[in-house]
Amino acid sequence: MTFAFDEQFTMFDVTPVENQFILEQLPGAKGDYVKVYLYGLMHCYHPREDVTPESMSRELNIPVDDIMAAFRYWERHGAVRRISDHPPVWQYVSFKQRNTSTFDEVDPDYAAFSTELETAFEGKRIFRGSETAAIYEWKEGSMQLPTEVILMILSHMMRVRGKSFRIAEAEKLAMKLADENARTEEEAAEVLSRDEAATSGMRKILRLLGKRYTPSEANMKLYLKWTREWGFTQEAIEEACGQMQTSDPSLSMLDAILQKTYENRGAGSGETLKQEDVRQSSARHENIKKVLKELGRTGAVTRYQEEIYGRMLRLYPQEIILLGAAECGRKRRDPESLLKLLQSWKDRGFTTKEQVENHIRSFRDK
Repeated sequence: MTFAFDEQFTMFDVTPVENQFILEQLPGAKGDYVKVYLYGLMHCYHPREDVTPESMSRELNIPVDDIMAAFRYWERHGAVRRISDHPPVWQYVSFKQRNTSTFDEVDPDYAAFSTELETAFEGKRIFRGSETAAIYEWKEGSMQLPTEVILMILSHMMRVRGKSFRIAEAEKLAMKLADENARTEEEAAEVLSRDEAATSGMRKILRLLGKRYTPSEANMKLYLKWTREWGFTQEAIEEACGQMQTSDPSLSMLDAILQKTYENRGAGSGETLKQEDVRQSSARHENIKKVLKELGRTGAVTRYQEEIYGRMLRLYPQEIILLGAAECGRKRRDPESLLKLLQSWKDRGFTTKEQVENHIRSFRDK
């Protein structure tokens, strides 16, 4: 006689997961690795002969390479045991069994890496087991970074973030090196030197703002936006720091000043923005406020007002714009009315301040 569950039984059954797995393994594992473990565990209770890395890839929407990396990860953590490579066969290990028996089957490559990591940072930082396993994935997973490059990344993080840096932050840097295909010590040194220069630059900015803490990941995102996306030089950013007339300057205020300069200089033009660009943008902002004051307008300068002012500048310089603003201000007119007045003067052929002043006097004398 033979016995078997109905084909639909798996769908409506449950898969038991040991609490020890949830408490000890879940916090340090990647989400996709947990998916792979649970999917394989389900098939331990409900075996299917057609389960392959390829079928798991389709079912879980995870690349085959990541499926295999996940099982290597769980092997290093003693959650599964590799039985064969062709075809790949993995045997799940009970956590109770692992604790009550002599479980010493450790991946020799992982053990060698762990020893090298411990030796390189002895007395500087101790990496927990979950951290070591996560770092090892930079070598064996999709990044395929050499050990010497990984050690350079970790040393770099200790220099710029301190010995308590988060592995997740270091992993983002590792991904950057992998994306740039920096797989030799020389190539890695070039990328890391850029990152170190950025960190040093952000530290200086924080000091100028009266902040004494180590730059955070969020701080560095801002700095890279300013320098790499918007094109500001270090000196330009420092100039913007000096533009904040307040006793409590902040990064958000600095970001707003730089954004205004970036937009005034033609966002996306790709040009390098220097100290003088920040000074000119600041002067322009002050000129707009003077024009609005003549119009009887107060409050923050809006983007629309900046756009209107830009159109005014294409007609006349600041001194003539202020003459028009004073005239419009007598009747509490808006910026649009001022722009129309300036256009009418242009149409009449007025080109100098004297011509405009004479016109205003003659108009009042009537």
